[in-house]
Amino acid sequence: MQPLKIGIVGAGAIAQRNATEAAKSGVATIAGVFDVNHKVARDMAQALKAPFCPTYEALLETPGLEAVLMSTPHHLHRPMTVQAARAGKHVLVEKPLANTIAEGEEMIDACRRHGVALAVNYSFRYLPKILKAKELIDAGALGTITGVQINWQQFKDRGYWLGAQSNSPDDWRASKAKCGGGFLIMTVCHAIDYIYYVTGLKASRIYSEYGTLGSPAEVEDIISVSFKMNNGAVGSVIGSSITRGFPQQEERISGTNGTMVLNAAGIQFYSTRPIDGKKPGQVHSYTKFPEASWTADWVRDFVKAVRSGTEPPVSSREGWENLAFIAKAYESMEKGVAVEVPAYEPRLEVTHV
Repeated sequence: MQPLKIGIVGAGAIAQRNATEAAKSGVATIAGVFDVNHKVARDMAQALKAPFCPTYEALLETPGLEAVLMSTPHHLHRPMTVQAARAGKHVLVEKPLANTIAEGEEMIDACRRHGVALAVNYSFRYLPKILKAKELIDAGALGTITGVQINWQQFKDRGYWLGAQSNSPDDWRASKAKCGGGFLIMTVCHAIDYIYYVTGLKASRIYSEYGTLGSPAEVEDIISVSFKMNNGAVGSVIGSSITRGFPQQEERISGTNGTMVLNAAGIQFYSTRPIDGKKPGQVHSYTKFPEASWTADWVRDFVKAVRSGTEPPVSSREGWENLAFIAKAYESMEKGVAVEVPAYEPRLEVTHV
C-alpha cells in the first residue's frame, strides 16, 4: 500500500504524540509541519525529518500532500478543515469534531462536497481492552443492554487550564469560545465514544447539571449527565476535574444477562451465559492485554480506507454523534430541561470521488 503523505497541523504535546504515531504506522509519510509557534514547529519538523512550513497555506501547497493531521484548539477545527477540504486534502482531526453541531456539519459538508475523507481521533476504541469488551458484548455476554454508568474523576491544576504545562503555552482550554466546554468535551468524550462503539447504542434524550467550582476557567470542571439510549437503556455520566486524592476512570455496562466493568485493572464481567470459554454465573477478569499503538492503528486504518475509497474509521458520522451528545448535554443545562439528542441524518454522509 502506498504511504499517505500527511501534513502535521499543530506542534503541541498531543500533536507530537499524534505525529509520532502516524510516522510509526508504517503507512504515512510526514510531508510537513505547521504551527503558529514557529519554534516548536521547527523543532518538531527537525525531529520528524520533515519540512517546516511557516503558514498553513504553505503546508497545504506542499507538493504531493494528500492529508492533514490536525491537533489544534477546538475552535480551529472548523475553519482549518474547510480550508483543507477546499484544497482537496483528506482530514484527520483531533477530538472533538468541533465545538458545535453546526460547525461539525459544516466540516462534514465541506469534505463531502470536495470528495475528501474526514475522521476524528477517538482512537481509544483501538485499545485492546476496549476491543475485548466489544467482542464479549457482541458475543452476547450482557444480553440486551439496560444501563451504562461512566465515572471519570481527575484533578486538573491551574497550569492545565492556563497552558503552563504545554511546550506552546496558551489558555484556550479556559475559554468557552475556543474550547466549547470543559471536562466533558475535552476528556470524557473518549468514554462516550467507546461506550457508543462497544454497545452500538446512542443517546436519544439527555439532561445535565454542571458547574465551574474550582478552576480558573469559563467552562465546567464538574458535570453530571443522565441520558436515555435509543433502545430504552438508561445511562449516567459523572465527571470531575477537581477531584483530589481519589482519581477514577470506570465504566459499567449492564444488561439482561450480565454486567461488565471497565477500569484500570482491566475488564471484569459476569454473565449468565457461557462466553469466551468462561463458566456462566461467575465473575471473570481480564487483566493482561498486549501493548498497542492505538493512534497508529487509527492512522493505519484511515490510510487503508482512503486507498480503497471506503469510509474511514471513527468516521465523520461517529464524530458528529459524539458531538451531538456533548452539545445537547450543554444545552440541557442552559435550558434547565431534558432535551432530545438528534439522530444523524443521511444527508451528511461523506461521498468520496
